[in-house]
Amino acid sequence: MYPKEYVNCDQEPIHICGSVQEYGYLIGVKDSKIAFYSENIVELFSIDPALLLGKEIRSFFSQLAIDVNWENYSDNEILAVQHFSFENKEYTLSIHTNNGLVFFEIEKVLPNHKINKEYASIQNILRNSVDENIWKILLKEVQEIIDFDRVMIYQFHYDGSGQVIEELVKPNLESYLHLHYPESDIPAQARALYLKNPVRITSHVSGKTYPIVGIVPKEEIDLTYSVTRASSPVHIQYLKNAHVESSFSTSIIVNGELWGMVACQNALPKHLDLQSRLLVETLTRTSANAFASYRSLETLQEYQRINLNNITLRQNLLNEESFGKALENNIVDIMSTCDADGLIIKINNEILTAGNIPSNSDIEKIIDWSRENNKDFEENIYISNAFCNVLTDLEGPERSCGIIISVLGNNTSDMLIWLRKEQGQKIKWAGKPEKETISEIKDGVEIIKFSPRKSFEVWKEYVKGTSMPWKIKEIESAKWITSIILKASHTKSSKIQELNNQLKELNAELDSFSHTISHDLNTPLTVIKLNAQLAKRVPDPENMQKTLDNIITQVDSMSDMIRNVLELSKIKKSEIELRSVEVESLISKLVEDSKISFESPDTDIVIQNTPEVLGDKTMVYQVFGNVIGNAVKYSSKSERPRVRIVGEVEENLVIYKISDNGIGIDKKDSNKMFKIFSRMNNAKAFYGNGVGLSIVHHLMEKMGGKISYESEAGKGTTFILKFQKPNYDFLNS
Repeated sequence: MYPKEYVNCDQEPIHICGSVQEYGYLIGVKDSKIAFYSENIVELFSIDPALLLGKEIRSFFSQLAIDVNWENYSDNEILAVQHFSFENKEYTLSIHTNNGLVFFEIEKVLPNHKINKEYASIQNILRNSVDENIWKILLKEVQEIIDFDRVMIYQFHYDGSGQVIEELVKPNLESYLHLHYPESDIPAQARALYLKNPVRITSHVSGKTYPIVGIVPKEEIDLTYSVTRASSPVHIQYLKNAHVESSFSTSIIVNGELWGMVACQNALPKHLDLQSRLLVETLTRTSANAFASYRSLETLQEYQRINLNNITLRQNLLNEESFGKALENNIVDIMSTCDADGLIIKINNEILTAGNIPSNSDIEKIIDWSRENNKDFEENIYISNAFCNVLTDLEGPERSCGIIISVLGNNTSDMLIWLRKEQGQKIKWAGKPEKETISEIKDGVEIIKFSPRKSFEVWKEYVKGTSMPWKIKEIESAKWITSIILKASHTKSSKIQELNNQLKELNAELDSFSHTISHDLNTPLTVIKLNAQLAKRVPDPENMQKTLDNIITQVDSMSDMIRNVLELSKIKKSEIELRSVEVESLISKLVEDSKISFESPDTDIVIQNTPEVLGDKTMVYQVFGNVIGNAVKYSSKSERPRVRIVGEVEENLVIYKISDNGIGIDKKDSNKMFKIFSRMNNAKAFYGNGVGLSIVHHLMEKMGGKISYESEAGKGTTFILKFQKPNYDFLNS
């Protein structure tokens, strides 16, 4: 039993094969002297191999009467291709450098009357092609030059696999159009070579190859840029299995990336000389550049449209008072920007959704996974079209296999999640994408290699667990949307901070106002009280005595109110203690005081139920005093003024509704109801300073309650006070 070593085709060192094809001849030079050569050089020049190694390269070509343009020669530069004649035959010589070695490659020139149509072919591609048909025109031009049995446009997919998207094939041959090929057919190291050296030909699959011999170790002879390099044994077997004896390809490089290939096959051996290959390469580069231009224009137009949408979206986000509401109102637009099936927005402990989304439990799983793994996200974004294979316990009937997760900044659990449902699809493969294994014993180790598949008969597969892949523009849109939301959020935060600063200034002004009232009013009130006390000492009729008693009572009440205002000023700076407050007697007193204050003795006031509330006694007094006073004041000029006060207990709340049949509130004034120093347009006939309801709003929030209202101009108003319900067990503990 031998130890085993597995060798996959993507581990095959195809750039260090140590041999050349029979059509080519190679001489390698190090330090200006011949260091290696292909064995067929000896036959080409009828030279003694013993005279090759170590010979100065200039002397070698001079001895053969081959004129090389040495003026442009440099050990570190690639020379232009040149022609030369030898024994009445035409050859091309191409020279390139790699890793300190200089490679001289020679091959015969073959007659091809179509080689002079280069300019016409380029013009045809540029004038008649558009994005949709550029590859059809390219194949037509290529086929006219090389006349292979089959020419194809092979496009690489995001996962390394590929597909034939255009084809010209001779009659009576099977079509490969739309067939898929696995990534292993052109593995990673082969794709890397196609990007560096775009043109590749295997003239005779079953033909002879010639080894490279010399004083340089084989592993140091890197044939990446060689035009004569022999094909790897695995690739040769692959072509034989496909019943092909000649193969030619040139890379389609778009914006520096390997987009695809012009792949050509012939059943019989066929060689294309250097000129023909360069012409096809030129046409392919021209088509690729034209395609890139079309795509760039299309992308630019698409990005312009997306950018305009994003500008509109940003404006919409900023126009809303509530940022959460803004996201909710624009969530469909945010989703469609990335062409997603669903969207989840988690922000400020709130989850907003749109479109086709998973169950609540699956949403929680996705969010939890994102929170646990976002430290590994690149630039705070994660992209996958096979997410259901990553998070395998998603339970919904339509699994979200496509996902873009964009985290809204560092150290936050807020995020945007675009979703795409699973896209089950049937794929037609050129043969079942599996490889057999072959083994051989080498140095006491069993080497197990993967052999190319033998059959290319159409094989159908139903693919599950993936969604349609995300396009670059969709990923960029997700990044842009994230940036827009972050900027809009920052702008909102800045506005909130600005408002907070304004509120601090306003509170300071109110504090000053409170102290001013207490100072300016206490003095005259003290004088009034002293005068009233003096008047009591003088014998007066009984009615005068009662009047003076009322004056003293009212003055005391006003002094209490002033102290309450001062107390309120202090409360804003400190914490309060909420207690159960009895309000029945308080309401009764405030009702009578309001009727006197606003000279409306005939106001019909109905009081029903007065449950206790949880609050601060001074604050509760202020709240009811303002609201009841307003009800009496603004209904006082009605034909039959009426005020109704009703209390009720609802779960954990105590709700008071205070209704009047007064002037009401116009809907256009709704936005300034609780703003300080704001008065309604129809209230100018009544005395007031626009402070009362603002104070009430502040006090209710301070006590954990809420004030709202229902009203219509000319038809009265109902104010709704929602207090916390007292917890007597807690209060008595």
